[in-house]
Amino acid sequence: MVWRIHFTAEDLERIQVSPTLGPLAETTAAISRLRSPEWPRLRFGHWQRQVTGKLTAQMGPLTALIPPGSPGVDLSTLTGPAATIEQGVQALLAVPREHLLAEMEWADEMYKLPATAWQLAEPAGRLKLADAARAAHKALVEPYWPRIHAYLHADQVARSRTLAAGGPDRLLASLQGRWIRWRPPVLEVLAPSDAEMHLGGRGIALVPSMFLGPMPSLYWDGNDQTAAPWLLLPTEERIGQRRLWDKPRPDGAALAALVGRNRAAALRAIADGCTTTELADRVGISLAAASQHASVLRDAGLIITRRQGSAVLHVVTPLGAELLRAG
Repeated sequence: MVWRIHFTAEDLERIQVSPTLGPLAETTAAISRLRSPEWPRLRFGHWQRQVTGKLTAQMGPLTALIPPGSPGVDLSTLTGPAATIEQGVQALLAVPREHLLAEMEWADEMYKLPATAWQLAEPAGRLKLADAARAAHKALVEPYWPRIHAYLHADQVARSRTLAAGGPDRLLASLQGRWIRWRPPVLEVLAPSDAEMHLGGRGIALVPSMFLGPMPSLYWDGNDQTAAPWLLLPTEERIGQRRLWDKPRPDGAALAALVGRNRAAALRAIADGCTTTELADRVGISLAAASQHASVLRDAGLIITRRQGSAVLHVVTPLGAELLRAG
């Protein structure tokens, strides 16, 4: 079965590349993955071992909306993108009761929500849901969020470069894989059901997600027919992904290796994203030296590296950007 997303010329011009829906969306996705029997353990086993047993009774209101083996109630569409967990929680508290009930009724038809879930649409239940979301984020996502955000940002930079260099057709063609086919002017996504979506000039937003799982997911706001849908895509990053779940190195242990003019120049050169070859050209050093500088910067948590075709793309992390601003 296939979702068929139809593009017009106007839709192609309105393609957006976003970094993330935010920590609330990733928190709900993380719970879904933990409760899924098809959890990709090889990819996230290190993280799973660290968070096993951290789903507490306080998180019950949130887990009630995410039955085992399901993506759960679509809170992301209701709240929209939110840069911080508190912004996401406040958006969740502000969702109209009838909108939340509509999403719950749809999820109940598919996955059967527990009886206690329906109380969460009421004011007192909504406050418990907000507290549950904060607790789940703190236990499952917050310790890793700076690195997760850096990986998602790197994904956005890579897709933005593809869009800038080759246009929307090349960007959509670059999505092709096991789950997606670009047959202009239609993007086909393998899905549990058949559906036809005509964008009608709204465009679409491509959004990477760390905890999405292997399959893309399509979201749209049924209450706003003018809003562009979101196509959530699993992160493709494999280079050093285990570092996402490693404990931080002792303060100063990695940063001490940064002392020196050439490495500072390398960090500045990577500020807007570049490949190893581009880094060597910008700083005026050999490829081997550029690779070594990138390795040290990556170990220090100042850049993130992802593969793009036959090359690798380096992108500054929020920590690296703060260091550059301080300098």
